[in-house]
Amino acid sequence: MRDALVKVWNFIRGALLLILGGVFGWFANQYMDYRTAYKESLSANYEQFNQAANEVEDSLRLFAEVAKGSKNKAPEDVVQLQTRLLKAVSVAEDLERRLGKNAVSSSYQHAAVELKKASDKVTGPLDAKPLVNAVNDYLVAEKKLRDAVVDEHTSFLF
Repeated sequence: MRDALVKVWNFIRGALLLILGGVFGWFANQYMDYRTAYKESLSANYEQFNQAANEVEDSLRLFAEVAKGSKNKAPEDVVQLQTRLLKAVSVAEDLERRLGKNAVSSSYQHAAVELKKASDKVTGPLDAKPLVNAVNDYLVAEKKLRDAVVDEHTSFLF
């Protein structure tokens, strides 16, 4: 009688392990499918951010020439920088919605606004210090945003 109970118990235990293993495997598969789709969309947003940031860097090179005094600032240059900054901030907001890290995106937005203000005021080497500081703050904020994206992309859970 005891042997029969042990056999029944072993059968029930094996069946439970089989069912629980299947359920766990299903949940793990669903999570990995979700995570893969999430990473793909995050990569697409990050590519858009890279393109926008490269365009801003092109404008910053132009304003570096203005700050050195080797080029005069044109109103079109300011408008172009503003347009590129708006595009970069918009893409950064998309990344922020995907990441859920508001502090990183808000510091990036603040740095972009300060950069725009400094670019409006610069006329040459004598008043270029605020622009240099704003560019530095912008690049630091951009690096923090990039680091947040890389951390999210390389994380395994959540």
